[in-house]
Amino acid sequence: MTSGRRFGLVGYNIAYSRSPEIFRAIFDIDGVDGSFDTFDIAPADFETGLPELLASGVEGLSVTIPYKQEVVRYLDDVDAVARTLQTVNSISVENGFACGFNTDVYGFSLPLQPHAEYLKKGSALIIGCGGAARAAVYSLYTDFELSSFIILGRTKVRLEQLRRTLRSQIDGLNITVLRPADFNPADFENPRIMVNATPLGGANHAAESPLPKGFTWPSRGIYYDLNYNRDNRLVESSAEVGMTAIGGAAMLVGQALRSYQLWTGRTVAFQPVFDAVFKG
Repeated sequence: MTSGRRFGLVGYNIAYSRSPEIFRAIFDIDGVDGSFDTFDIAPADFETGLPELLASGVEGLSVTIPYKQEVVRYLDDVDAVARTLQTVNSISVENGFACGFNTDVYGFSLPLQPHAEYLKKGSALIIGCGGAARAAVYSLYTDFELSSFIILGRTKVRLEQLRRTLRSQIDGLNITVLRPADFNPADFENPRIMVNATPLGGANHAAESPLPKGFTWPSRGIYYDLNYNRDNRLVESSAEVGMTAIGGAAMLVGQALRSYQLWTGRTVAFQPVFDAVFKG
């Protein structure tokens, strides 16, 4: 076995995360003596906490809520996709040089591959305006050729930032941003896919819903919730009306495997890791 590999996850209120389980499975399957720790840093401590963490000897970091955009300014470089989205969810650290990547785009696309023809040239409703929402739009536009997007978010400033960033970096993007109170479902019938890119409905907010007032489920299409908790009411409700319901587990595993490859140069198969964590 190889030894001495140190990795981790940085975020806030992340005790629920299953990333440590995923990486333990990766280490076991790959025969690597590695560690993966969670680093829960409060926003008030992030400015000093992240540089200290990067200098601590860790070789790779996954990044989650709420730091996927804020982290960019602390890095020495970012890859092309992360630069386009101004969103980083993976950091490699080598000889003091910290480089940011976006592996969420790769992970997001994995469970949608069987639906590629259905999605092509369709429209999407994205709920959320953070880093995960940006990754979803990028993947749907570049990998599946979706043509039209409505993005719902609670904060007008963040919505406008998202629209400016995506429009300036992605040619031909047809995107409308709205707050939930301004959304009229009748103006956007039958999207090919709906994506919940908020933490609402997830482990820390299981009883909350991101759906706008008056929303009713369409009778067809794909509902993709990036949360991966098993008691997700929205996933269950969308399946009950006949939609294709997808949870966030495959995305979580996929982005982790891509990060591991970036950090170590080593490749591990998806299915054994997924089965070990989510079917074990």
